Parts: sequence; C-alpha cells; structure tokens
Amino acid sequence: MRLFFAVELPAAIQAALGRLNPGDASRDYRWADPAMMHITLAFLGQQPAAQLGPLKAIGTQAAAASRAAVLRLGAPGSFGQRSAPRVLWIGLDGDLAALQALQSRLETGLTEAGFPAAEERPFRPHITLARRRESARGGAPPGWPPVRPFMGSTEFPMQRLTLFESRLSPHGATYINLAEFNLAGAPPDQGRR
Repeated sequence: MRLFFAVELPAAIQAALGRLNPGDASRDYRWADPAMMHITLAFLGQQPAAQLGPLKAIGTQAAAASRAAVLRLGAPGSFGQRSAPRVLWIGLDGDLAALQALQSRLETGLTEAGFPAAEERPFRPHITLARRRESARGGAPPGWPPVRPFMGSTEFPMQRLTLFESRLSPHGATYINLAEFNLAGAPPDQGRR
C-alpha cells in the first residue's frame, strides 16, 4: 500500500485552486484534479497492510496533541528552475504554527516507530497544482505565477488529519481515505473514521 498523511481541503478551496489551470495553454504540465488536492504532511511510500495499526496509532497521537486552526491560501510558487519549474504550487498562510506543529508531531511519531524519513528537506507547507511532464519542451505556463490568483476569501478550517492510500493507474492517482483523526478543539462530527 502506498500511504501518506495529509490535511484535506474543502470543496470550495479545491474549486478555487482548479480555476488556476490554464487548460490547453499548458500542455507541458500535468495539472492535479482539484478534487484530489490536499496538504501532504508525510509521504510514507509503500507499506505493508500490517503497518496500518501502528500508523493509525501515530495519527491518533499526533492529532490529539495538535490544535484545530484556520489556514488560508497564500502566494503561488514553484520548485525547480524559474524558467521551467518542475512543480507549481500554492503556499499557505494563516495559523502556520499549528500546521507546523501537527507535521512535526507526526514526523516525530513516525521516526520513533522506525518509519524511514521520506523527506530530507524541511517541511514547506504548500498545495501541489501541477507537475512538469518529462516530455515538456516549453517554459512555465502562460501567466505563471499569477499576480492575483484568488477572488474572495480563501480561509478554511484545519480540523483533522487523514491517512490516505494512493493507488496509481495510467489515468493518475486515486486517493482512498483510510482513517481520519480529529485535532484538539475540532467539532466531534468532523472525524468520520
């Protein structure tokens, strides 16, 4: 099973992010399906099903020790060369201290349980919008980065942590929600599994 921990995004925020896709004007990039966009906190890679129990325990502990918060979409950015970036993303603003604390507690729990660190770089909160195709020949998409990417409020609640399975296919990844963990102070009906 290919697993990761993430914070889910409300549908209205996913729709706002989806409107940044320039369509056919950006064939050099594979844009994420807005309904699948999330904030990745820890990518675990391939794990045997026997690890689900320990991972759920880690998720429960990290969430219980972390508080619910309000985040908002931030400025656009990219990884890689500015003229032909590898990844296009949107940063985050709002209560980043709460998000960083949740990610740190999760990482500590994973390390203490013997899970190898998937990322050697420091955590940089963002939402991936698009990845450059290997066959790409052009530069960044037209109008990237957008000067004023959003209209209206882009605030959203961070109330739970989710453990996902990522299933790959020729049509892209499908994410399956395996477990949800309420953060401290979140309404009880927010955690469904």
